[in-house]
Amino acid sequence: MLKKNFLTKNLHQDNILKLANAMKTQKFKADEIIIKYGDIGTQYFLLAKGCVKVIIYRDGTDCNDENLAYKIKLTKFIDQGTGFGELALLYNDKRSATVQAVDDVECYTLDGSIFKNVVIMSNI
Repeated sequence: MLKKNFLTKNLHQDNILKLANAMKTQKFKADEIIIKYGDIGTQYFLLAKGCVKVIIYRDGTDCNDENLAYKIKLTKFIDQGTGFGELALLYNDKRSATVQAVDDVECYTLDGSIFKNVVIMSNI
């Protein structure tokens, strides 16, 4: 999956192995929130099994807004083999969307500092 992902497909084989060896498996139940809009990003996710829903909110929406459900700009679905959660890591920013499990899913997770060290440093 790392060899097919847009952020990691051009990495040298040694760096692919570093990432693969540092990844851990994490399971989420249907409807469980994997990433919450506005949280600090600490992990990168690679979806191994299942489907997730990405909920993007209108620009300027406060993550603590009690009417957050009415501020949705776009919803899209991601299938297995796709990575997510990189934006907050790449830009040292808060999560820009909510990601929710549609069904029971399994992800490979990678600590954000390892992600940044390997992915960003290898592209410099």
